[in-house]
Amino acid sequence: MLLTPITTLSSLKSLLDSIPIRWVLIGALAANRYRGTPRMTGDVDLLLANTGGSLKPLEAKLTNAGWDVSRADPNGELIRINHEQFGAADLLLAGTAYQQLAIERSIPEKIDSQEIYVLAPEDIILHKLIAGRFQDLADIEAILATSIVLDEDYLRQWVKFWEVEDVWKKFSDAG
Repeated sequence: MLLTPITTLSSLKSLLDSIPIRWVLIGALAANRYRGTPRMTGDVDLLLANTGGSLKPLEAKLTNAGWDVSRADPNGELIRINHEQFGAADLLLAGTAYQQLAIERSIPEKIDSQEIYVLAPEDIILHKLIAGRFQDLADIEAILATSIVLDEDYLRQWVKFWEVEDVWKKFSDAG
């Protein structure tokens, strides 16, 4: 089996859909849904909600399925997982009202013949503005280059909330 992020996503979909956790695709694979040309990525990024008060059942399910599980931070907001056969993924736990809203606004897409919920383009842009890394800003630029119609009011509200107006202004002034 050729190891690709789509393979990783497919494996995780099966596992996560078997437990009551709402999840959506974020990161580069999600941004690729709105870019004119996709960019390569080595992992899958998911945003998870409804994990309950404990991550132990999720971690146990992943471990039993052969995933190596580690928390990237002591609070457990980011879980890094790796599987010898299926690859790597980052699981970000939705801990803010904004992240919960972003999950609710997600859009079903067909990816490799499976229905996968993907963040709306505005929320991809917001997540990438917050992260602020070079590749994130390049993703924003590529999304905007497609002339996609965006909910400008929604973007302005959350750009202000997350205090990323200066970075967003560079993009909105360019367009």
